[in-house]
Amino acid sequence: MGKVAVITGANHGIGAAIAKELAFTGYDVVITWLDPNKYAYSHIDQTRMYHTMGGGDEADRILREIAENGGKVASFPADLANKDDISALLDFAEREFGSVDTLVNNAAHAESNDTLEACDAGVIDRTYAVNVKAPILLIQEFLKHYKISGLKKGSIVNISTNAAQYNAFEIHYGASKAAFEAYTRALSVALGGYGIRVNAVAPGPVHTGIPQSYITPELEETLNKKIPLGRCGQPADIAKAVRFLVSDDADWITGQVLAVDGGHSWGRCL
Repeated sequence: MGKVAVITGANHGIGAAIAKELAFTGYDVVITWLDPNKYAYSHIDQTRMYHTMGGGDEADRILREIAENGGKVASFPADLANKDDISALLDFAEREFGSVDTLVNNAAHAESNDTLEACDAGVIDRTYAVNVKAPILLIQEFLKHYKISGLKKGSIVNISTNAAQYNAFEIHYGASKAAFEAYTRALSVALGGYGIRVNAVAPGPVHTGIPQSYITPELEETLNKKIPLGRCGQPADIAKAVRFLVSDDADWITGQVLAVDGGHSWGRCL
């Protein structure tokens, strides 16, 4: 039986890089993407949101790139703020490729007014709904399908951020990811008996964005001074770490949060 991976929010940036990395190393891959016009929060000013990028056009581009290079891939439009989409996603993946043994929770919600003084209750609710509640419900659905399928080995990787440790300008995004890291540790214990490993990857500053990176040349110059390895990350840096954690090479690793940030976690203190 082949390996089947579901990666959420994988039509651009880090998610797309993870999808390609796994597809080109033997996984059948299902990617999700968000239609901004059908999002539960589409009534909110879209210019405040960082995650509703690309839509179906970018998903199609990733599908073509993977398929043209010999990978097996399918896409599913999913609003993870809608619990019905969560259960439908696993059903879709099984119809396409069979039992899902690998889940990468990459999709996230972030808003530009994410400071104490600028936020309101809606920002808090939306951020935690997508960044914490949705992936937990997806893991719950993953486990249900996993048990029915009779699988004995599985892997979950949750994408966090080193902003989970502190970021006064993204307080709810960072705190929601810190909560997700706590879930990662707890779930590694809860799911270990099923043969499921649960880990997280916490990226530092990574070049992502459509049509161009959110890291401007000016910002990059500032950031590089606080990154011991001297450069900002690329999506592929995160994808390679995820590929390791879901592989048999990480068979005895669970409940861990791996910072992939060039040392930024410590260098930013300079």
